Amino acid sequence: MLAQFMTTQLFAFLLVFCRTGSAFMLLPGFAEFYIPMRVRLMFALGFSLVLTPVLAMPPVPETVPVLFTLIIAEIMVGLFLGTISRLMIAAIHIAGSIIAYEASLASALTNGINQFQGQDTSVGNLFGVTAIVLLFATNMHHVMLYALMDSYSLFLPGDLPPVGEMLQHVSQTMNKVFSIAIKIAAPSIVVSTVIYLGAGILTRLMPNMQIFFIMMAPQLLLSFFVIMVTFSSAMLWYMDAFEQSMGSFVAPK
Repeated sequence: MLAQFMTTQLFAFLLVFCRTGSAFMLLPGFAEFYIPMRVRLMFALGFSLVLTPVLAMPPVPETVPVLFTLIIAEIMVGLFLGTISRLMIAAIHIAGSIIAYEASLASALTNGINQFQGQDTSVGNLFGVTAIVLLFATNMHHVMLYALMDSYSLFLPGDLPPVGEMLQHVSQTMNKVFSIAIKIAAPSIVVSTVIYLGAGILTRLMPNMQIFFIMMAPQLLLSFFVIMVTFSSAMLWYMDAFEQSMGSFVAPK
């Protein structure tokens, strides 16, 4: 009896860890490259250990192919949840890149401060770091953990996940990501359009004027002013959008 109990509990822990571990590979704030891999692993193991006793798991399969199918299904669900949250973080980086392009700061590249090491604009890094800080300052990371926990009532362990609906939701989220990015960058786009329109008129009136050098300083000044005025409201609106996106996986209390 003890051996059967231990086997059942180890199998349940394995299934839970497959879903939570794959999700923690992508969750914002937990999967950033500057967080040691051992810390991420221990957090995923601890979270799985807490969830295992309160979840109903399927019985231990009798064949290896069935076990392999269950593991793959759990990993797919975890990657799906992590991808949705990572796409929402990508929205703020896209918005920062658009603002940097409109402010003529797109060529000022720095190391990207996100999960994937690479180059990013300074404005994108500013928005990305602020978003990660706000996730923890506003306890939004609890929403991600609740979504991961309540996913067991939405995607039952032992059943094949609805791959078609999952892909459709990812597609809709990607569409939403670009919409969020454009809305956050809208003030900068409007101001830059007005500046470019004025520069074009001046160029037609005085063709010999070095319009690029003359308009660079006012453009940077106005762009920084727009960012200063709209930054707080844009980030608060973005956090609401993030909560709505991840809150769709949380069961109503």
